[in-house]
Amino acid sequence: MAAGMVCARSLAVWGAFVASCTAFAAAQATPGAAPTSSPAPSLSAPTAAPSRALGLSVKATFATTFLDQTTSGPGQIGPEAPPYLNGAPLAPNTPYDLFSTAPLTPGIAALPEALMTLTERTKTLDLSLDTGLEYVGGSITNAVYWGESTIPTLNPHMGSQALPYAIAFPTAPGQDDGSNFRLSILGGSIATADGNLALKFGYFDLAQTERFVFAQPPLPSVNPAIAYAPAETLSSGLPGSDDFVPLVTQLSLDGVEALVKKGMATFELSTAALPSPPGLSARATIGSLIFDRGEGTTYSAQVVHASTSGIDFTTSAAFGAHPWFFYTPQGVIAESTLRGQQQTIAGASANVHVMPRWNLDGTVELARSWYDAQNVAPPGTASGGYYHVGLQKRFGRATASADAYRMEPNYATIVLPYGIAENQWGATWAWPAPWLGSSYQLVDNTVVSTDRQGYRLRYFLDGGPLEVHAEFADFRQIRPTTTLDSQQTGFVGGYFPAELPAHATLGTQKRYGFWATWRARFGDLTFDFIDDQFDRRWISRLDNVDVDIPQYVVTYSRHFTPRLVVAFGTGRYAMNGTFAQPIEFHEQLLFAGAIFKETAQASILATVRRNLFAGIPSYPPLPISPDFTGTQLIVEQRYTI
Repeated sequence: MAAGMVCARSLAVWGAFVASCTAFAAAQATPGAAPTSSPAPSLSAPTAAPSRALGLSVKATFATTFLDQTTSGPGQIGPEAPPYLNGAPLAPNTPYDLFSTAPLTPGIAALPEALMTLTERTKTLDLSLDTGLEYVGGSITNAVYWGESTIPTLNPHMGSQALPYAIAFPTAPGQDDGSNFRLSILGGSIATADGNLALKFGYFDLAQTERFVFAQPPLPSVNPAIAYAPAETLSSGLPGSDDFVPLVTQLSLDGVEALVKKGMATFELSTAALPSPPGLSARATIGSLIFDRGEGTTYSAQVVHASTSGIDFTTSAAFGAHPWFFYTPQGVIAESTLRGQQQTIAGASANVHVMPRWNLDGTVELARSWYDAQNVAPPGTASGGYYHVGLQKRFGRATASADAYRMEPNYATIVLPYGIAENQWGATWAWPAPWLGSSYQLVDNTVVSTDRQGYRLRYFLDGGPLEVHAEFADFRQIRPTTTLDSQQTGFVGGYFPAELPAHATLGTQKRYGFWATWRARFGDLTFDFIDDQFDRRWISRLDNVDVDIPQYVVTYSRHFTPRLVVAFGTGRYAMNGTFAQPIEFHEQLLFAGAIFKETAQASILATVRRNLFAGIPSYPPLPISPDFTGTQLIVEQRYTI
């Protein structure tokens, strides 16, 4: 009730604020500020530069998100919750959404926010300033995991301590409530009128990067949407509208960036802080050079150096100081402490037309990394490599591709915790699993994970009333994860728990993917399927890994009018097999939502989802059922100018 009153008050205040900001923006905006396109140039005439409207312009987005979630059943608090709250390395099996790993806890929250960019254009320069205003009230867990990503100065995932966030497993609304508000200058830029030279400062996203060398921290929260998909989906896009493109898709960097363009070359140099928990600092310096020759031919080189400083922290990697292994029903789990990490990664890539007449393209990506830390079990610098070679063939609407990958177990293995202790799915056998508990990796590991080599085959049929995407991937461990090897500096086995050296075997990982959408007169019907399979031969029963993780989502969507789109569907995420112990657990998802464009500037999104969980008890083997149900309502209104 108290949370509801907080939400009602915040929404009322926010309405008045939006009205005043809209009036201010309208007064400041220059009439006819939208640039006009130039006529198509002739072959004999030089290309005319597009016209620029001089003076002050304002671009703003106002969003108000309301969330209400209820849960019931014994699985509201997993059997591991009490020890996890006291520092145990494994998170509870429940209550988490398996599709996203975001927690499902009861509570009501409201998040009104305004993002505004002021740009002053002169004949030679463009000067811009980004500002943000946001209020968060009610359930903090629901707000920071299920609403629009909060602005960096309020976001616990970015390291902000403004909100009273703590790991919690409430069983009723109001048990994790809090509130705060921030008005912040988030960043800005200075650029030449032709865009060939720019300087950014504050919070920013990279203009270019090779994700096998550096990828910005992934977003831990779930953006409001009217449809859902597995994490490894082959989808070309979820049903929705341009009015509700996510405001944030990754966590921003905090620092400065210089961007220089000259002909076909673009050079970017950045130095920035990465999200870190209190007492720990992480920074990265990134330089990249890309040559774009047009028509899909590009060459690139990139270097990143990252370092951490501050207090020692505990990690589920075994190569830190004071490593120790302990036996659980999920296998052998490791723990150690780290500090003073140093990671350097250098890589290069080429995308070329191998045989243009046959529409055959090729990709080559190569990288090397070096890692060290002050606090490691055996001292020494570790190095590892990343290698990717791919071919792509186009057949009209169809594209077929074959790729070979190798990511060595010492490649890009700096351990980077998020800004908070993640309230995140941590069961060893969960998939897609966190890289190392609550940590993220400097590079993109969604295609191939560390300590893997293998291949991926794809076939995409795009355009037309029926679109089909299919994939098969087969990856194997390069080196077995043993209690001895895992103590080597920078060694990360990835997913499979450690074995005794005498019992060492190599694990395998296979992925089947299929996505199809049929665009008929009565609407669009989509089937999205992913199946991850993990297997490892075993000598000791504690090392047995044989898990099948099928996931699917079926969605119906339709634009009933140009202003109204509706979607509803169902999904299932299951885990079956053995991971040192029997596993049988699943989530059934039911969802429905709609987006309505009220005016040219205002739109509203409403979505409801129902989660049903059932399975057998897991770690520890106590007679506590993980079954529970939950219902979630999200309403968001946006106004843009």
